[in-house]
Amino acid sequence: MTDPDHTPDSPSQTCRTCERPITTDTPTFPFCSERCRLVDMGKWFDGEYRISREIKDSDLDTVD
Repeated sequence: MTDPDHTPDSPSQTCRTCERPITTDTPTFPFCSERCRLVDMGKWFDGEYRISREIKDSDLDTVD
């Protein structure tokens, strides 16, 4: 999942959970807070996020 608006040097970053504006020097970057980071992790644990296909060796060699 590559989003050109979410590059590390972009001044208009938003939290991945609540979409509040943040900066790259935020301690919980790319989230605005520990709460948003934990909400995102909970979505992984609950199965709301998934990897869409089996990971292949060639995927590991790719640099974004």
